[in-house]
Amino acid sequence: MKLLIFIVNQKAGNGKGLKVWNKLKQELEQKEIHYRSFFTQYPNHAGELARQIGSMFEDKVEAVIAVGGDGTMNEVVNGMVYYPKIKVGCIPAGSGNDFSRGFNVPKSPLDALSFILRNKGGKGKLFDIGKCKVRGKSTSSYFVSSLGTGFDAAVSKLTNESKMKKYLNKIHLGSLAYAGALIRLLFTYRLTNVSLHIDGKDYHYVNVWFVTVSNQPFYGGGMKIAPKAKATDGFFDITVVHNLSRIKLLFIFATVFFGAHTKFKEIAQHKGAKIRVESKEKMLVHADGELIGQIPVQVEVQHRKLPVLVK
Repeated sequence: MKLLIFIVNQKAGNGKGLKVWNKLKQELEQKEIHYRSFFTQYPNHAGELARQIGSMFEDKVEAVIAVGGDGTMNEVVNGMVYYPKIKVGCIPAGSGNDFSRGFNVPKSPLDALSFILRNKGGKGKLFDIGKCKVRGKSTSSYFVSSLGTGFDAAVSKLTNESKMKKYLNKIHLGSLAYAGALIRLLFTYRLTNVSLHIDGKDYHYVNVWFVTVSNQPFYGGGMKIAPKAKATDGFFDITVVHNLSRIKLLFIFATVFFGAHTKFKEIAQHKGAKIRVESKEKMLVHADGELIGQIPVQVEVQHRKLPVLVK
């Protein structure tokens, strides 16, 4: 009988990860499920654990399940991408949980576990993921939901460093930390000019706030940045926000939760499988909300690369 492996980020959602795991553990033991669990101890530990599990037990593991937020899922994907025989699953326990929104994972951890247990013997569903390389790094990394550069990466950095995020997580309003960081940076962020190379075509934009490369609709804790993005079509949806006043940007962000921002002329949209983002100015880059470096960044779709246990 193959094992279910759970990689648990106890600190996800300011301790929500541990509370969720305690409920899951009780359910697993009541159902007498054959499983093993590992707990992360430091940043990128989930990726290291996933890679070790894949290399040592590839034929003995049914699926590796991330218990945590988007960052935990990102790390597990980066570890498991080399072992496509093993399915990947997610039980949301973070503050943003954009992966669970975009991939239709049940909000309730016990419901998510129930789905995984019912379907663990199947093949899973193959989804696209993104392969990316940033300046100064010799190796590539991967993302499953979105990659962004510019203002949104700066906001992600400030959000992850924010003490307020911890308190908002306690009252289940962790996604508001992103909005708070956005407002703090709104009047100080410096705009840049950006060149995009998408599937052999060049595009140039001035006064750019940010560029996002989306594999599914959601990012930033529920904002519907790419309403039409699909994680199975072999393409990314690219969104460029440019030539926009600071006040209008704030107004447009209020519409992003509904996907209505795409109607504004300052929002440019493209589709592509190979993307390069360049600028003469420094711009931070995030993958699934986790900072990975600075531009230039090269992004490429890995079509139907990863088997995932989701609806």
